[in-house]
Amino acid sequence: MGYEAARLFLDRARLRLPNFDLTRENAVAVARVCRRLEGLPLAIELAAARVGVSVEQIAARLDESLRLLTVGTRTASPRQQTLRGALDWSYDLLSEPERLLFGRLSVFAGGWTLEAIEGAGAEDGIGKQEVFDLLLRLVDKSLVATQTSGEGELRYGLLEPVRQYAREKLEDSGGAEAVHRLHARSFLDLAVEADSELKGPRQVKWLAVSKKITTICAPQWHGSWR
Repeated sequence: MGYEAARLFLDRARLRLPNFDLTRENAVAVARVCRRLEGLPLAIELAAARVGVSVEQIAARLDESLRLLTVGTRTASPRQQTLRGALDWSYDLLSEPERLLFGRLSVFAGGWTLEAIEGAGAEDGIGKQEVFDLLLRLVDKSLVATQTSGEGELRYGLLEPVRQYAREKLEDSGGAEAVHRLHARSFLDLAVEADSELKGPRQVKWLAVSKKITTICAPQWHGSWR
């Protein structure tokens, strides 16, 4: 517990298993995980989210994943290899619907609300009623972060390294263009609604919504429409 990496692992593991603690039996494995991940906070969070299995199993699988990863990627820095290895490992453990939604989330450069992802994520293999449950699973596995806005609104987001990784997976799937169009259509509908509201009594609220639309969508819409 004298090391920040070990404290972070324990803190995140307890989000998954409240009774989790460092013991004589698992302390060596925890140290092995933290050392193998070079203390990278994001990588440690991803590993700690898996404490549903024993820490020894996590350490063993992580060693194998990172060892395989380094073959053929010698041009990447060790830290990049480590983070990608942790992401590869976490991604491999996702169900197919979780993988689909994870890739689709990469189109949201500025984060999103539940309503936004229900509009842009429910398509081709994922029903609208499934989105919330799948999103919570990705939060539980530390792939998606949550934050409460100044207005008390719960927002979701991907850390930029995770979003870039998710975007790769989306592009590899061959469905990137369709998802970008769905994302654009969803926010275009919201922009049309905002346009009418800007002239009414809720003008202040919808001015804020309009700014969010511009911030979130502008980087993603470039090149999406032909």
